[in-house]
Amino acid sequence: MSNQSTLSRLLDELALEPQQFRRIALRAPHTYKTYTIPKKNGGTRVISQPARETKYIQSWLIENIFKLLPVHSAAAAYVKGSSIKKNASTHKDNSFLVKIDFERFFPSIKCSDLHQHFRKHLPFLSEEEILLVARLCSVRGMFYDGLSIGSPASPILSNSVMYEFDSLVSEWSKNNGFVYTRYADDLTFSTNIKEASIAIEPMIRDVIDTISYPSLSINKRKTLHLSKKTNRTITGVIINTQGQLSLGRTKKREISSLVHRYTLGQLDGSRVHRLQGLLGYAYDLEPKFINTLSKKYSPEIISELLRRRPPRQETTPD
Repeated sequence: MSNQSTLSRLLDELALEPQQFRRIALRAPHTYKTYTIPKKNGGTRVISQPARETKYIQSWLIENIFKLLPVHSAAAAYVKGSSIKKNASTHKDNSFLVKIDFERFFPSIKCSDLHQHFRKHLPFLSEEEILLVARLCSVRGMFYDGLSIGSPASPILSNSVMYEFDSLVSEWSKNNGFVYTRYADDLTFSTNIKEASIAIEPMIRDVIDTISYPSLSINKRKTLHLSKKTNRTITGVIINTQGQLSLGRTKKREISSLVHRYTLGQLDGSRVHRLQGLLGYAYDLEPKFINTLSKKYSPEIISELLRRRPPRQETTPD
């Protein structure tokens, strides 16, 4: 290993021999555990988790090397201080909204894209180190070799690989009266200029053709054009017609039903865990609803659940 201050430190701190590290890296794409989970809106999501030794090395790389990679300010996911509430708040005061989604976002970022990105932004790595580090963060699928949902390194790497894309789209948005954010594979544009949104999809396609990596495809089925006349949803957060952030009736009914069942002792551990997470989310997004629940079920019950609530998890791309 050529860089004493980085990868040699990895070997020292993780107690690895150079040949051992090389062996793990070369085997890594083939050692992922792959399974599927149901999506909320139907279908299944493929999850691929790296082997324990690979995940261990990825964690070190995230803390010591990948944090040096650039991430654009338009990136609203997987960044310290970011949240789905903050992402929605950015757009709540604008009248018109466009939502665009990418097909198979993580898998579209190939191992070869990581090579190019590391060469550009991690110049202290040798060519061999670039190849090994990229393999450590890639899964070998049936038809691709790239990032996966389930790998600890995928969020930070996807955010950084999208830096050039985000830069070009942000510049265009600024010059044309739009606010732009990207939450993983969810692109959101908002404006107060009527009928301006027709230019967004052609612009996105031009940017995709311009950048050298990654190769992206718009999921046309998920493109939405919305206005203030109706409730709008951004990364699960509802913006009502008055521009206020809301949980929405469906989510409120679910939470209230779970609290009721909790008071009757009808929830198992996993459902209590889910209820605590939902209450924490509601407390952050719409605290008035927590007051309503406290009045209905008693402050003691709601406080007990909130005290033990789990940390809120980031959403994953479709």
